[in-house]
Amino acid sequence: MIKGKSCRSYLLTLALVLAVSGLAFSAGEDTAQLTFKKTAISQKRAHPDAYTVRYGDMLSSIIRKIPGISEKDVPRYYRLTRELNPEITDIDKIYAGQIIILPAKIPGEGQGTSGTVTGTDTDTGHTYKIRKGDTLLKIVYREMGVTSGAWDAIRTVQMMNPSIVDVNRIYEGRSIILPGPAPATLVVKGAPGAKPAVAVAQAEEPAAPQAPSPLKVEPKTAIQLSPAARLAVIKHIITKMNGTMMTSGNYYLPVSDTEQLTIDCAAIPVIQLDAHSTVFLDTGSRSSAQLKKIISEYWKNYHLIKIHNQDDVIVTLKKIFNNMPGYGISKAQKPLVAGTSPSVEIVADWVITKKASRAASRDLLGIRFVDAADALLPRAIVNYAAGNSLPIVEISTEKGIVEKPQEIYSLPPVSSLPSSPCSEFAWSLVTYLNIAAQRDADIQIFNIDEDGFNLSVKADISVTEGGKRILIFARTLPEQFVETLQKESDRLIFISDDETPAATMERILKGLNVAFTNGYFSFSGPDKNQAPYHFGFLGTQIKTDKNIYLVNFDLNNELRGLLHEIWEAQVVKY
Repeated sequence: MIKGKSCRSYLLTLALVLAVSGLAFSAGEDTAQLTFKKTAISQKRAHPDAYTVRYGDMLSSIIRKIPGISEKDVPRYYRLTRELNPEITDIDKIYAGQIIILPAKIPGEGQGTSGTVTGTDTDTGHTYKIRKGDTLLKIVYREMGVTSGAWDAIRTVQMMNPSIVDVNRIYEGRSIILPGPAPATLVVKGAPGAKPAVAVAQAEEPAAPQAPSPLKVEPKTAIQLSPAARLAVIKHIITKMNGTMMTSGNYYLPVSDTEQLTIDCAAIPVIQLDAHSTVFLDTGSRSSAQLKKIISEYWKNYHLIKIHNQDDVIVTLKKIFNNMPGYGISKAQKPLVAGTSPSVEIVADWVITKKASRAASRDLLGIRFVDAADALLPRAIVNYAAGNSLPIVEISTEKGIVEKPQEIYSLPPVSSLPSSPCSEFAWSLVTYLNIAAQRDADIQIFNIDEDGFNLSVKADISVTEGGKRILIFARTLPEQFVETLQKESDRLIFISDDETPAATMERILKGLNVAFTNGYFSFSGPDKNQAPYHFGFLGTQIKTDKNIYLVNFDLNNELRGLLHEIWEAQVVKY
């Protein structure tokens, strides 16, 4: 007779043998679960202006379907819709089957002219025809003049154009609506078919928004790869997250003091991300539901999931990370940000996150789908993001994992100006700008022929320009000396160690008539026909025969190389 622990061990071993032996082998898997509950009938259904949300609907597109609504009415009716549905906490997140109340068109409001060909009302926007090489990020930078908050602008454009279901995919020749007035745009009104007297570039009227087909809602998410390529992508992602994925050898799970469950990692790869996250990937329907149940019951931190051949990359990743406590994968709603000095914004398709607290989560890895080599991010951007704990993985629809070759930049040595003392800073700045100057120059104040005695002072820096002297002093001078030098038409620049280097630099550049600009300077990949990324920094730009940016921080060397190669810019630290 078998008793106690020996009996339980025997039964568990028997169950495992039965599970693994194939008695319950099944190629299929439950793909959906229905939960039924009794609810009260919504009174909204009887409302004459009730609308049932369909798959793919956006609130802005629904409002546009209200009879008589024009583009300029949309913002107001958007607010009215929110007021009519107070029980919906977030009306921007609606789902198929949901019932909402729509405001009716106010009679006589906003009647348009039947002969209007195209309009550019400042409250609604203007039409723009997409050109070859355009991206939404490039459009908002170039056409809307956006220098910061690019993602908010992109979302605004998407809201005004419900036909844009993927912000990373727009098509040449199509027309979209951009907020704000068009530059130098002519509003043409008249009888239908009338031609304008002045030749202008006319944008075609945008088509009425249509609810997107379920097959085309997320065209860049259905990335179908071969099982081997898909597995390589998964392993690459897990490795980038400092995890491990075993695809060979055996993995052992202890059953008792004397028994263990052996898993062939070549048949069922094992993913370990941390001590609380171990996942077994059944890629060939080799396991049974019974085995899955046993593993989940006896080993709480272990999960067995089935991966089918038809599962694309994102579906597979969702299955993995939905079974890892604290982790998640979702479509990126805004650019991912890496680093601080500078901060680099990268437009990704998907992001893997880890819950850092009850209120926030941090980005762990970004995923981009690319269709061509010119859509790849520069390695300088990818490397910078990885160095700031945000690896970026780019996936080709044909090849799987892809990346741009490492760029090799012919960079000049890092130029650094001493920030103190101010006299050293001034001399370094003047010489860097290749301005002919003399250091510690003797400047005569009084001479014996006119004044009966000689007296001179030393200027820290002397520059001659157009026969006139520009004198830089790192100390104060007696008022009489100043008046005498100014009578000679000398230009005097006084600097002090009490000032910041930035203030000293501005004083010197103004005194030397060197053109410069202080501010925030942006660098956008789409402006150079590159993948969507953006970074910028505060500094001073000096325009000579080259673009020089003076900053007070250490710029990453690869980003410095990218600026030098793509923007022909030089960065100098002070």
